Parts: sequence; structure tokens; C-alpha cells
Amino acid sequence: MESTISFDLVSPEQLVFNDKVGMIIVPGKEGDIGVLPGHSKLLSSLRPGRVMVYGEDKHLLQSFFVSGGFVEINPEKCIVLAEEVFEMSSLDKNKIEKQVQELENETSNELKQQYLIAKLKIEALESTHYEKI
Repeated sequence: MESTISFDLVSPEQLVFNDKVGMIIVPGKEGDIGVLPGHSKLLSSLRPGRVMVYGEDKHLLQSFFVSGGFVEINPEKCIVLAEEVFEMSSLDKNKIEKQVQELENETSNELKQQYLIAKLKIEALESTHYEKI
């Protein structure tokens, strides 16, 4: 059995990540999905959350925040089509918290969605902190 699976992370603007990896964890609509080489075929929508990419040795290589999208999985390949993608290392918690404060009192649906996504980014950053301990 293969020890790696091909992984593509795609945003509307660009191909964000393309490589063979050991494992991927994606935020499926009904819960996190762990993807290993040989995974059965699956198509799922994604909720806002972290996509974690692990090397063949199962060490975390890279972590991304996606605001939603879809994942297609087959035994040889995993493709994430994301609405928005941010590298976790590029997120600034203070800046996002300020954005949350500015959006809290807004009433339009679009701004409410931006508010919720900003809150989820903060949660993702906080959970990253605990992983490093």
C-alpha cells in the first residue's frame, strides 16, 4: 500500500498546495475527516475550519484555515476546493479580534458571515496553541 497520497488545496485564485503527503485532516460538514492513502471515495462539503497537512512521518507540515468549500477523496488523491484559504501562520489574532469587534453590531447577512468566519479563525488559532504544547 502507498505511504503517501496526492493532495491539492485550491482557492478561486490559485493552487495553494500540491504535493504527496502522509495524511490530511479536513473540516467536513459533519465532523473532521482524516484522509490516509487508500481512503475510500468520498465527496463532502466543508465547514469553516483547519486543514492540517502531515508528512509521511505523520508530523504536521502545514496548517490552513478554510472558510468552506468541498473535498473530493479517492484512494490516490484528495482535492480541497476552498472558498477562501489562509495559512494559519499568516493569521494575526489581534487583528482578527478587532475585526470581530467591528462586525459584532452589523446586521447584514454578508457581514454576519464575515463575523462568524473571523470567530472561527480565532478558535482555530487558539486550538493551534494547544497543539504546540
